[in-house]
Amino acid sequence: MADTLTKEEGALADEEVPEPEAVDDTIKHTEVAEEAGDDSSAGKPFIVYYNALSRVVMAAFLIAAGSYAIPDVWLNSPSKDFQNCAIFFIIGTGLFLICTLIDFKSTIGNGLIAMVNSSLYVFGAAALEAGSIAFYPGVMDNVTCNGIKPCALGQYLYVAGTLVICFALLWDIARLLRSGNVIPYPFIIALFSALVGAVNFNYGANFLMPQYLTTYDQVQKGGLFFVVGGCCFMIHALAVCKAYLF
Repeated sequence: MADTLTKEEGALADEEVPEPEAVDDTIKHTEVAEEAGDDSSAGKPFIVYYNALSRVVMAAFLIAAGSYAIPDVWLNSPSKDFQNCAIFFIIGTGLFLICTLIDFKSTIGNGLIAMVNSSLYVFGAAALEAGSIAFYPGVMDNVTCNGIKPCALGQYLYVAGTLVICFALLWDIARLLRSGNVIPYPFIIALFSALVGAVNFNYGANFLMPQYLTTYDQVQKGGLFFVVGGCCFMIHALAVCKAYLF
């Protein structure tokens, strides 16, 4: 999820690491403006604004989705099921998927490592989007997995997707540490908050597995993990905005 950040961070490592790193052309444009002493935001392309601000909207939807995964909330909703939770997850993870596709496009031609690293975010986001759709009531009701009906495909996709994203984030962090450069604090905050958010989403999905759905306390924990994860993604989003817009 923090792949937008790594385009500029990778550029910091270019002189010290033989392998070329990814550099977002839009970010390079912004850097030129800053070096020229232009403190205004007029020189930033629309795609920079979208990629940063859409993450704030994404995080808001993920927090709302996590809230509706808490039994006391969704049981008192008009539908009395996971409908609202699934809708918010679909929108939030959909925005995330769009951001990862934009990031991947910016890595084309900037080295194999950067492209592979970026593609992991795309696969992880796609798994989350598919999992969110599977959460919608009725989608998996007639599907059986390992003798369990309905199938917990949504939970499995969330577990797999968050693991892929965690790996991608750890890879990004390792690349930055290898560069030996001083990394601006917004980048550090964005990377680690996204990592903590992904870990919380992984726990949330595990606590919503079928074997736990009959236990109120376990489902409650799952919802709370999603809320905490969403808050971490909001911190990530604000750090991205700080890094690129202010």
